[in-house]
Amino acid sequence: MFVRYSLFSIVLILTFFVSLPSGAADISLPQAKTAPEITARGVLRARETAHISAPLSARLLKMAYKSGQYVADGALLATFDCRAEEAEFTALTQKYEVTRLKHEKVGELRKLGAAGELELALAKSDMEYAKAQANIVEVRLKDCAVYAPFSGYITARHHSAFETPQAGNSLYTLQRAGRPELSVIAPAAWTDWLESGHMLSFTIDETGETFEAKVIRLGITVDPVSQTFEIVAQPTSTPKARVGMSGVARFEAPS
Repeated sequence: MFVRYSLFSIVLILTFFVSLPSGAADISLPQAKTAPEITARGVLRARETAHISAPLSARLLKMAYKSGQYVADGALLATFDCRAEEAEFTALTQKYEVTRLKHEKVGELRKLGAAGELELALAKSDMEYAKAQANIVEVRLKDCAVYAPFSGYITARHHSAFETPQAGNSLYTLQRAGRPELSVIAPAAWTDWLESGHMLSFTIDETGETFEAKVIRLGITVDPVSQTFEIVAQPTSTPKARVGMSGVARFEAPS
């Protein structure tokens, strides 16, 4: 009886499928899904920003550039009035020359037995001390002109010609030219799978521009309050967007 009912059930099932319209019995396989995306906020920034400071406290004679201008590597940015230092260097150079001649004379007398070893040593010490003083002022004179450490753009000018800034005060803020970096703030949980070389896409809020970038550095610390860390990525091409523009970074979620 059990076998008979089982065979009867099979016959009914086969009859049902045969009676279906053409194509109705096709079994569709599940379609492969693309990996979901996860997002984080980010901002474009310059690869390097330098605050060019006044090396000494003196009157400015020239501030050659204004905000927004391009500056070549080694370009003269500012000059100071260093007439006092130049006069001091001249005086110390003359003093050194006097002590050098004195040392030579004492050396000759020492060979003739007319001067002692102590006199020769003191004359040499005076000469070397005068030379050291002149060298100090010579180094200061090199600070009378300020040059650009790299090519870039002036983003801020903090003083003007004929002002007298204090030593250490910022003269310019200089932003390195070239392809910018992308700073992304991501959840700390991403440290389990994200690594250098990972690709992402970034869309600028202000312009809608989208470009590809590659992760080049991962922050080594996690902010304990927000539980986030920094990702630094390098665009694969130079974007039209400007430094300071922000947007959304899209990553392929890990499987």
